[in-house]
Amino acid sequence: MTSDSGPHELSFQPKLFANASQKKTVPIAELYKQLKKLSKELNGLEQETVDTQSLDAVTRQLLAPSLLRHKEPGVVAYVSCCIADILRLYAPEAPYSEDEIKAVFNVFIDQLQLLGDTDNQFFALREYLLTSLATVRTPALVAMQADAEDTISRFFTVLFGVVATGQAHNMQMQILDVLQQLVEEPKTVPQDVIDVILLQFTRRRQQDNAAAHQLASDLATNTADILQKYIYQYFNDVIVSAGQAGTLDDLRAAHVLILELNRAAPGTLLNVVPQLEEELSVEDVDIRVLAISVLGEMFGEKGHTLAKRYEATWTAWKGRRADAAAAVRVEWVERAVALYQQQPQLARELNADVAAKLSDVDERVRVAACRSLGQLEMGAAVQGALGDEVVAALGERCKDRRAAVRAEAIVALATLYSQVVGELEQSTTARRKWGGIPSTIFELRYINDPDIDSKVESIMTGAILNFAKIRDDREKCRRLLLVFDSLTPKAQNGFFSYMRRQRDAILMADTFLELCERSGDDAGVEQQQRALAAKLSACFPDRVKLESSLAQLAGLRDNDVYAGLRQTMDVRSDIKTVRKCQKGALKRLASLAPNLLDTTAPLWKCAGLTTINRVLVPYLIENASASRQGPFHGAAVTLLNYTVEVFPEMLELSKDELFAVEGLQAREASAVEERLKLMVQFAKAVPNSVPRSTDLENRLAALVRSGTVAQAKRAAFVVTQMPGAADLCAALTGDVVDCLDDAKLERRAPAFAALSRFALHAPAAYSTYAERISQFLVQMALTDTEADANMDAGDAEWEARGQLSDMGLARVYAVKVLAHWLIGMERSSVTREAVQMVMGTLRQLVRGSGSGRSAVTQHCVLAAAASMLKIAGRGHLERAVGVADVQSLALVVQDASFEVRSAFLLDKLVPALASRRVHARFIPLVFLAAHEVEPGVLDHVRHAVEQRLSQFRPTPGSPSLVESSLPRLLHILAHHPDWDDAEPLRTLELFAQYVEFYISCVCSVQNVSLLFCFAGELKAARTKVQGGQYTQRLYVLSELAQFLLREKSKALNWPVNVYPGELQLPDDLFEMVDGTEQILGKSYLDAEFVAMRAKTSGSAKRTRVRPKKVAKPSKKSRGKQPQVDSDSDAMDEDDVLSDN
Repeated sequence: MTSDSGPHELSFQPKLFANASQKKTVPIAELYKQLKKLSKELNGLEQETVDTQSLDAVTRQLLAPSLLRHKEPGVVAYVSCCIADILRLYAPEAPYSEDEIKAVFNVFIDQLQLLGDTDNQFFALREYLLTSLATVRTPALVAMQADAEDTISRFFTVLFGVVATGQAHNMQMQILDVLQQLVEEPKTVPQDVIDVILLQFTRRRQQDNAAAHQLASDLATNTADILQKYIYQYFNDVIVSAGQAGTLDDLRAAHVLILELNRAAPGTLLNVVPQLEEELSVEDVDIRVLAISVLGEMFGEKGHTLAKRYEATWTAWKGRRADAAAAVRVEWVERAVALYQQQPQLARELNADVAAKLSDVDERVRVAACRSLGQLEMGAAVQGALGDEVVAALGERCKDRRAAVRAEAIVALATLYSQVVGELEQSTTARRKWGGIPSTIFELRYINDPDIDSKVESIMTGAILNFAKIRDDREKCRRLLLVFDSLTPKAQNGFFSYMRRQRDAILMADTFLELCERSGDDAGVEQQQRALAAKLSACFPDRVKLESSLAQLAGLRDNDVYAGLRQTMDVRSDIKTVRKCQKGALKRLASLAPNLLDTTAPLWKCAGLTTINRVLVPYLIENASASRQGPFHGAAVTLLNYTVEVFPEMLELSKDELFAVEGLQAREASAVEERLKLMVQFAKAVPNSVPRSTDLENRLAALVRSGTVAQAKRAAFVVTQMPGAADLCAALTGDVVDCLDDAKLERRAPAFAALSRFALHAPAAYSTYAERISQFLVQMALTDTEADANMDAGDAEWEARGQLSDMGLARVYAVKVLAHWLIGMERSSVTREAVQMVMGTLRQLVRGSGSGRSAVTQHCVLAAAASMLKIAGRGHLERAVGVADVQSLALVVQDASFEVRSAFLLDKLVPALASRRVHARFIPLVFLAAHEVEPGVLDHVRHAVEQRLSQFRPTPGSPSLVESSLPRLLHILAHHPDWDDAEPLRTLELFAQYVEFYISCVCSVQNVSLLFCFAGELKAARTKVQGGQYTQRLYVLSELAQFLLREKSKALNWPVNVYPGELQLPDDLFEMVDGTEQILGKSYLDAEFVAMRAKTSGSAKRTRVRPKKVAKPSKKSRGKQPQVDSDSDAMDEDDVLSDN
């Protein structure tokens, strides 16, 4: 070695060979000694100061095959390190030829392949070799050779095989450096290298060697600008190959690889993304689906902004939402919805498109959209991104015509709600956006589909209320109130309808299970079981399977199963007991007959009392007793009112809390009225259950004597329902009658309200004073003290009952007292004079005509008409309401006041008919609404006729009551005051609309022949009342009805055949005539009308002709028609037709 100021020379000249031929090395011990010393000195030399000439001898010696291929691995390791140092010292030039370099690097690779053995004694030498290659960048020597592809490929294969999890981070970085040099230095990267790199991104390789995958990711990221064209070419070759071979397996694998590259090294896909964009528009559907899927996932990668960097591709991808192939649209909507989770901000752009896909023409697309939305995890970002239009569109799909779509939509909507319900109380925004979901679900009850009903019942106890995750009963009640408080009036009716459905299912199922417990060889019991099974099954999906399963259940004769299931329906069971018994019974059922579980599950879910339960009632009463400003006061009151109607036994278990005097001592009069209303409903539902106590009696008596109208009326009713309270009723009746003199006018309305209850429910107490005050009541009812002499143009503006003056309200209740007096009489106590007095007063009010009626008189007309219906509903008083009275009530349906006619029709008549409280002779009255100007009223009537009234038949197989009512309808029309013989054409146009409305509600291909025959039968009869001109009108209407039936049948290609059965006309209206040949042979229908109909048939909608008296609703009441469920009887307890 020279001095420090000059070049440094290699001072050690090793003796490595035994002879000059270099074929044999010195003994191994000496060889190791020589190589170690050489390696140490070479390692200490610096490239900048070394005298490379001093290295020439060693440089050539180290290339000897006897060293490079020595059998001792340690020798080769030392030699490799020495050569690596020599290359470092000679850099940037190499002291070897290309072939020698290739041989050297192959030796290097062999050594690197052993890096995985970290316990080997020579591991440090191999690690040194790797470090030298990485830092000196000597791989560039081989990379620049023209034919070095194999060597470079070996490098990649070996190093990716060597890298492993747990290795030192520094070593992995050195391997990365070596590989990166081998990518950056060559003019072209060998295809084998690309294959090796891409292999590391396969999912299997990721599982086998995560370190190799990470190495490939880092390498691809660092050399993305170089690898881009090679990766593009790779995928292009795959696509061409797949097209030629006709198989998509390789193509699918390639697209999976694209996804992995996008996650690890998105920069390498610069040219691949446009390639995927092109795939979006190829003819092959499968390839378009693949492209949609891959791009969708790529757009969703967190932290990436692919959509911004490739805006054209993003736009093209969005455009595939309208692809002609349903499979593509399915894939698109699934990926689009997933973006709400992955890239919420980006997904905001898709709200309108996702909403549109929820209405796609193809069922599969709608199902996919609903299912995907149901799988979202509703974090704050997702809630913010999901648009209102998407939520609304998902709600609409709950009513989809396809069962599969409906099921997915209902579950999805409920699942979303279950994730956000906890935020509804705290966030106004959340309530606005998500609070309407329960309404959407419960309004599905109006569809009346067993499949939908079962699905809603399942998710109501699950996702919506989710009581299973709430331990505290108070919190369960709060959740119930939170949900119920958010419901629209229509949805509340739907919720109530589900309660009624549950009650009906419980009644039938409990009876069925009781019969199962008693069953033996009794044929009568088995027949009852079959009948109940058939009736139960009709309310659920797969009715045939359910009926068969119930028969099998009865055959098990296992009382443990029966008793357990009955316990789940027992109103005395708390929620915990219901769930425990349900679980135990179904577990035993599964062990006995597992095939019965799935088919009967909807029934047990419906019947199990897990929604409305007795443990919630005390907390409902607590919320109802709270201030009206409380968050759930109104909801609690409403729920309690309906619970007592449907499950009164639940309140019986809490009646001490219900009838607590404290509830009647609230400062707010309205709070007392609400508690009294609940007491009234309970007393009606559970007779003889009102508890007696001195404090309660005193408080009720005080309210009767000095309370408001509502308080006096309701307190009086509760008193009448107390067992053994006859003396109190008599005393209070006397006190109330004393309030009728002129000195106490301010107490007259409350007094009459209380008397209306005593007259009906405590007739013995009232009868003492009946003669004394009856004439006064008649005079009061008929005298309109508030009529305005200047109201010649029409009636006064309608006012709600609560807005009437005290005297006006007293007059309305005077009508009720008279009617209730008659209704409350025992059969043996009814006198002709009483009937004439009451009915005469009611008739004068109902038949009153002309304009100028005050708001009070309008209420009196409504009260009188409703009272007539009540009287007609009493068997021993039914004859008191004659044919002329029915005719008068028909005109109330067409009263000039919208509020009077709609309230009478929807709140009185329809519920009375639906519950069969009045005779079927009143059915035709509903069709007098044909000229109603508010379509909501007609829709309600149509729904009631189709869903309820059409189901009533006197005997199986006979015409329904609605079908049989056609002659009665025509009889009413024949006596209608709007009939004008002087204008036959206008009259026929007017009356045709009544018959057309009837036909639209009742007629079908199954009964058109029956109705045609009913109409024709009238020409063989005449009217009993007022004969003559009315019989002639009847014949005109008979032919008009047949003409319109034939017209509809022709339009719909329905056959009109001769009806084979015998028909009988109502004998209270008609009598048969002899010699009908002349009548039957004569045509009574105006020929000009027939010609006009023929001319306008199939043309634009005909102009409607309206009766003179039908008026539009007042401004105050427009849009406020009651949203009454088809099963609901209805409104305030003051107005229903039950005995109150």
